[in-house]
Amino acid sequence: MSSENQTPPTPTEAAQPVVNEVCLQSYLDAANDVVFAIDTAGQIRYINAYGTQQLGQTYADLLGQSLLELIPWQFKLQAQQLVVRLLSKGQLRDQLLRLNTPSGQVLTLSVNASLLRQDQEITGAICTGRQVEAEAETAAAIETPPAVIETAAQISDDLFRAYVETANDVVYTLDLEGRFTFINTYGTKLFGGEEGDIIGKSYLEFVAPECHEATSRAFSNLLRTGELRDYEFTLLQKGSSRICVEVNGRLLYRDGQLIGGLGIGRDITERKRFEQQLQMFSKALDAANDSVVITDLKGKILYANLATQRILGRSPEALANQTAEVFYPNAAQSTWLIEQAQQGGWSGQVVCQRQDGKTFTALVSVGPVCNEDNEITAVSLIYRDITQLEQIKAELASKNLELERASRMKSEFLANMSHELRTPMTSILGFSSLLEQQIFGPLNERQHLYVQQIFQSGEHLLSLINEVLDLSKIEAGQMILHVAPISIESVCQNALNMISAQATAKSLTVEQDIQPNLPTLRGDELRIRQMLLNLLSNAVKFSEAGGAIGLIAKQVRGQIQLTVWDQGIGIPSEHQSLLFQPFQQLDSSLSRQHEGTGLGLALTYKLAKLHGGDVSVVSALHQGSRFTIYLPIEGLSEAQSRLQQINAGDRTVVGNPLAAPHPNRWAGEVLLVEDHPVNAMLLEHMLKYWGYKTHHVLNGQLALDWLQDHRPMLILMDIHLPKTDGIEITRQIRQNPDWKNIPIVAMTALVMAGDRDRCLTAGMQGYLSKPINSAELVSVLAKYTWQSSF
Repeated sequence: MSSENQTPPTPTEAAQPVVNEVCLQSYLDAANDVVFAIDTAGQIRYINAYGTQQLGQTYADLLGQSLLELIPWQFKLQAQQLVVRLLSKGQLRDQLLRLNTPSGQVLTLSVNASLLRQDQEITGAICTGRQVEAEAETAAAIETPPAVIETAAQISDDLFRAYVETANDVVYTLDLEGRFTFINTYGTKLFGGEEGDIIGKSYLEFVAPECHEATSRAFSNLLRTGELRDYEFTLLQKGSSRICVEVNGRLLYRDGQLIGGLGIGRDITERKRFEQQLQMFSKALDAANDSVVITDLKGKILYANLATQRILGRSPEALANQTAEVFYPNAAQSTWLIEQAQQGGWSGQVVCQRQDGKTFTALVSVGPVCNEDNEITAVSLIYRDITQLEQIKAELASKNLELERASRMKSEFLANMSHELRTPMTSILGFSSLLEQQIFGPLNERQHLYVQQIFQSGEHLLSLINEVLDLSKIEAGQMILHVAPISIESVCQNALNMISAQATAKSLTVEQDIQPNLPTLRGDELRIRQMLLNLLSNAVKFSEAGGAIGLIAKQVRGQIQLTVWDQGIGIPSEHQSLLFQPFQQLDSSLSRQHEGTGLGLALTYKLAKLHGGDVSVVSALHQGSRFTIYLPIEGLSEAQSRLQQINAGDRTVVGNPLAAPHPNRWAGEVLLVEDHPVNAMLLEHMLKYWGYKTHHVLNGQLALDWLQDHRPMLILMDIHLPKTDGIEITRQIRQNPDWKNIPIVAMTALVMAGDRDRCLTAGMQGYLSKPINSAELVSVLAKYTWQSSF
């Protein structure tokens, strides 16, 4: 629809468009924009009441005034350029126009303008302006001065058409039946159709079905009361799109007869979306567990969510017109927090009070609230009651102390158990080894068999003790891995060789499928072999005689996969979740057929995890099992593996044959400090066999007394001694300059983290863990006593 002086087509004579001074006046009364008309000299010939209000002058003062006089001097050139553009193009869209007001403020308008013509000659322009910096809305209808009515009556139908075509609102007229008799160009665009698709049709055809009833009532109220203000409904666009529209309406009369109504509709879809977001935001704040309060810069409360009543004991309604000082026993606290918020924010603990005067500790976070110009206009305060949290922290601290005490007691228990169990194992394994080797005389066949059984049972018992200690060290975070490059083929072959005797005893076939040219793996060779031995031993243990077991080693992407399979009894699916739990025996009855502590798989799982890997199982009852160890090829770094120092030789094989004495070696005297007489006897016999003279004492004081007159080549010092332990005795020995060069080697059944460090720090040169391996003892003797042997 153009701005020319023409009448839009209508379907019937009764629906002729109402484009006259009455229609224009009705529209202007409902408008919330500044509307003014100027002549070719730039003088104001008309301005609506809303415009006079925004400019702060009366209609009489503005009428005939030059528009250029209202424009600030720095924007006059820009205004002249707009006039040139208007004359050349015939219209302006969304151009900024700034006008002075008597108060000194500048009113900034986004203006649409069209030329007015009469007999093809330009007579002026009609302009519509909307405030863009702070759009104002008048709460009540503005009464138009009589002079406006008089002047409006003088404006032609062209003025009305020119104005409504520049408007940013939908302008339309309806007859008494609710059919469209006129709609402006903006309206046709908003409806999504052409003018011919709208004129003559009922307004209900464009209203969403759910709004039909309410909209019909609104139209009836308009006809009854003569006015419709801020009515909202959903408009159906062409293509079934929906938009929200807010409408203001007035009745239209011709020659004193009611002929219909005029409406001005504004697209408020974005505003409604924003309101919904605000509503959701408000609901979210009300659902929050923390109290949220917003104040102005003086501390006056502007908003409080529902949690404020629960936390601070005051309802949002009760806080109206109050300041945030009511939240604190010390009013100065509120001022300080608001200052912190304006400086960028702050978070910390403060003491707050509820309405009943009771105080509590709260975690408070304060921050600035800024407007669109990034100016601080308000302050947000978020309160969290941490009374219960503080109680929980105190309880946790108490629990942590208990756990630390329990952990310390556990470590002490393990250390004591290690000593009590491993100390007699030294005698059992040492003497049985000496007897089995028949060093001090021959044994008959039955005696030899008995000694072998004693030695094998002792080794089995030692392996069980070591498993318990290993698992305890892992759980305590005291196990480290000694990482180095490892040949997978070598580790696999070594493990298979170690279980070959067990497999042969049960007539088992041992199969292997080791992928050739496997890459070198970074890991702890001892622990990886231990994992394989655990799985292979289980495969042998749970297989029927004459069956088969096997080991598969292959590379899959960045991992080495080691799979041990068997054709044994299998594991029910309901029990498989218990496999990697410590001390779990699937057959725990008194009549169970298979021995063991149930630690092997748990230890394997934890060792795999320490390597950055994992363990899986696939099994079915009576169909065998497949256990797979997954190890990353890169493994762990040296720094990651050495978290804490620990004895690396705590799992010794004590079955090494006793080394023969060197024929050309001279042996001297060794001081043996050992409170366990049987172990002392074993060591004395070993040392005597190698040609050493041994002096044995039961405690540290006797050792200090003996050293006053003697100088041994070596001191073998037990750590766990009565009264004064071996570490303290070593310190005292090192304080004497005459004894400081005597080598001292620790002998202990303590194998927990830090034992080696404590011994070395005290001044010892070496460390032997019980049960003492004869080969390790020989290496110690060679290191500290054989330097002058030849």
